[in-house]
Amino acid sequence: MLRAFFMGTPQFAVPSFEKLCSIADVIAVVCQPDRARDRKGNFILSPVKKAAQERGLPVFQFEKIKRDGVETLKNLFPDVVVTCAYGQILSQEILDIPRLGVLNVHASLLPEYRGSSPLQWALINGEKKTGVTIMKTDVGMDTGAILAAEEFDLPDDMYIDGLFETAAKIGAELLGKTLPSYAQGKIIPVPQDESKATRCVMLKKEDALIDWNGDCNAVRNKIRGLGYGYTFYNGEMLKIFRLETSDKSGVPGKISVGNKSVEVYCGNGSVTLEELQLQNKKRLGIAEFLNGTKMKSGEFFISD
Repeated sequence: MLRAFFMGTPQFAVPSFEKLCSIADVIAVVCQPDRARDRKGNFILSPVKKAAQERGLPVFQFEKIKRDGVETLKNLFPDVVVTCAYGQILSQEILDIPRLGVLNVHASLLPEYRGSSPLQWALINGEKKTGVTIMKTDVGMDTGAILAAEEFDLPDDMYIDGLFETAAKIGAELLGKTLPSYAQGKIIPVPQDESKATRCVMLKKEDALIDWNGDCNAVRNKIRGLGYGYTFYNGEMLKIFRLETSDKSGVPGKISVGNKSVEVYCGNGSVTLEELQLQNKKRLGIAEFLNGTKMKSGEFFISD
């Protein structure tokens, strides 16, 4: 049985970790260092670390794996290393340690959407399809040769939480089918077509700011991809989590309040809000929100 080392951190990586445990002898796990804390100041375990500890596996957390992790990996003699949403760049020295190399589960159809946040950007850009790729990692940013890929549809009602879950499951199943065949020499890695490569820009908090002068579909896709968007109402931040589009027109940012509805006009079309949260308040459906807020037609949401 293959001796495998797994590297990953968030929930997205857990299904691939579990799948690897079912097809290989996982000897250890590497996660990003614990950083988040609960209200009592205790560190919150990352999902992969928690899953590894439940299996009794040793977990390593290197501040800089290229500096601190090389000798540890060498001394464990892995046949293969599998990474999924780990969060650090690996050096050539690390890539050369396992005899079968390092395989990565990447959440896009490479060479499209290289880099971080490919699923978010697929929704933000209004893509109708995306996929998962198993690649052999090299020193570039998601530039390694492809072992396998699987495409799937992006329904119009899919938001990022549902997409994470779908892609994680498909990625794990693809890993389960690909690694054994690759280890047996049945798969020849195929170089990526550089002429088709695209790169994800790293997302920042301010990217969630809604531009009401834009197209209503662009507004909705941003919220689908980021999980929320924010605007300002009476000087307070207002987060919007769910909404639908319509073709009604009006002054961008202007609010139209109905009995149990809030419509906001965009530069092209409008959106009807379904779930939102005023600053320092609870996340609410629109009916509950209007019960506790004196929002009026003719008021405006502000984009800065």
